[in-house]
Amino acid sequence: MQRNRVKRLLREAFALESSRLPAGSDAVVVARHEARGLAEREGLPGIRRALGGLIDRATGERAEARRQPEGAASAAGPKHGTTP
Repeated sequence: MQRNRVKRLLREAFALESSRLPAGSDAVVVARHEARGLAEREGLPGIRRALGGLIDRATGERAEARRQPEGAASAAGPKHGTTP
């Protein structure tokens, strides 16, 4: 039963996070044995956080940039149309 729960949580987390992958990307996700403990302790939020971290690594995105409010200036520099 636990294996099915982990697979279900992983599918749900992937459905929520997959839009962050570049268009046309293929992904293979294999749950390691430790995923069972994470699923038991933290449920979907824990699995989603772990998967989000993997997507961050795969795309080179930093978690802080992902959480930045829309419209906020990025660390790369000022927005277009502004003077330094």
